[in-house]
Amino acid sequence: MLMGVMWMAGTGLYGAGTTKLGKLGRSPGLGHPDVRMVLVANLPGILTGEWRGAPSAVSRKLAMGVSLLVLAIAGLARANNLRAA
Repeated sequence: MLMGVMWMAGTGLYGAGTTKLGKLGRSPGLGHPDVRMVLVANLPGILTGEWRGAPSAVSRKLAMGVSLLVLAIAGLARANNLRAA
């Protein structure tokens, strides 16, 4: 039950936050928490050495996936910036 309440509170706070970002905040704002969630979920594993025993192909896929997510957010922000100009 607590997890459900926290999820709904996070969604509500996200909605309130995007209104403060203006018209450029909605698209990048939607993906930003998701990318942050993926990074926060994987960063402790990388720092503690949990990924050390993983095959190099898997580590490359992780790096490529995270890079793609970050580039996608940057692309959305840039596209919204061009649209607003």
